Amino acid sequence: MWSDRLSAAKKRRLIERLHAVLPAPDPHGRGAVTPLRLPGPKITATVEQMAEELRNEPGFAWLDGGGGNHRFFVRPLAVLSVRNGRATVIGQIQPIGPISRITVAAGGFDLLEAAFAAWGGPARALLVGYLGYELAAELETLEPASPADLEDDLKLPDLHLALYDEALCHDGHHDGGGWRLESTDAWHTRGDAERVRDAEARLAAARKREVPEPETGRLAMGPVTGRPNARGFMAAVERTVSRIRRGQIYQANVCRRLEAKLPADRLWPLWQRLRAASPADHGAWLSLTGRADRNGAVLSVSPELFLSVREGIVTTQPIKGTRPRGATPREDRALARELAESAKDQAELAMIVDVARNDLGRVCTTGSVEVVRHAELMTLPTLHHLVSTVRGRLPASDSVSLLRAAFPPASITGAPKIQAIIVAASEEERRRGPAMGALGWLSLGGDLELSVAIRTAAAAGGRIAYHAGCGITADSDPELELEETAVKARAFLTALGASESP
Repeated sequence: MWSDRLSAAKKRRLIERLHAVLPAPDPHGRGAVTPLRLPGPKITATVEQMAEELRNEPGFAWLDGGGGNHRFFVRPLAVLSVRNGRATVIGQIQPIGPISRITVAAGGFDLLEAAFAAWGGPARALLVGYLGYELAAELETLEPASPADLEDDLKLPDLHLALYDEALCHDGHHDGGGWRLESTDAWHTRGDAERVRDAEARLAAARKREVPEPETGRLAMGPVTGRPNARGFMAAVERTVSRIRRGQIYQANVCRRLEAKLPADRLWPLWQRLRAASPADHGAWLSLTGRADRNGAVLSVSPELFLSVREGIVTTQPIKGTRPRGATPREDRALARELAESAKDQAELAMIVDVARNDLGRVCTTGSVEVVRHAELMTLPTLHHLVSTVRGRLPASDSVSLLRAAFPPASITGAPKIQAIIVAASEEERRRGPAMGALGWLSLGGDLELSVAIRTAAAAGGRIAYHAGCGITADSDPELELEETAVKARAFLTALGASESP
């Protein structure tokens, strides 16, 4: 099913509906992302000040990148969402003007394909948001257990992507204050001079902002509950190991969800504390409503790259194997060495690398897929991991075909992938939602960068939910796997100011 497409007639009708929300980009436009230099020292603002300035703007999104890079987005041209096979697209062509809305029967990948056809081209506007894990059910026949059949208590979209034609960017290594404006000139809503004036005004206002210290104490209201609880999770690990030994699968990623009541006005303090506890190369805040102090939102401090496409070169970096950081340098080195020498963790990563190679091989040029680095140690503030790098070349700029072939990410499914998804769905109690899916940006020109949405929390309806998963193999010990989920949830619980209830 991964390669299924809408019929030509259905695709054409969907494209026509999208054109009713936004016109196609001007084919005679400049056709490239244009960096616009801003005067530096006199209006320098910190990243945190800029976040305070922008966070209550409609459609606010903040993407962290490695090396001190950050991107801020506000006021999207359109918002695309899909839930249970129904797609909704809301667009506003002018900052002050009528809002158009369409609702159609369409899956997430069909909508993406139509959006690229309707709005893609030289302008290269960006889609920013997430692809939820349950979109896997669009791509494969998952019987007898599908993640889409699990209880959906948060009721968040299966896909949420906002379309932006500019981003305010900060580069930690850039001179002149580090700020620049990336503009696509996609629909000619504003000229360059107006864009620069607006960006300068935002920077000037941000520079005057006071960034409050993160709140102390407990943020969660009531207990933090695990689903399944500790005993239930260990039983799930035992059943999964039994399946592996009977030859049903080689490996499956099984998750447990930690959840708590959290008032909407405590979401932003939670994000501040989470970033401080676990800074990440692929951190992200996504507002799913108009303001940062209202539900819902997605908060992610993921260290794992799912897919990157730059000029036709595809990169994926699956992570497997986990050890906590040591209390002393000597203990820390011993734990890192233990991970690097672990036969179980090496085997776990090797299986997932093979799945990733197979996924890329579906769409990349024959012979171009290769493992360029394998089982390297990745050290984070709270964890050690093993990571590999797999690359290939796309024969054409076809990001949607790549997503269909590779989604969901290999590292949070298992091997073989389809059967592993079914096994995990039979052991989990709730939908994963945005967690364990993909999060980041896609350019309508073809490039993209998406993380694996691990270390990710989703907020809706006055609650916060965080998933922690483990790769279960034939050698897995239920108690050690439970301990690994605790290690992976440590930064989240620390930020929440709470611990899991017994």
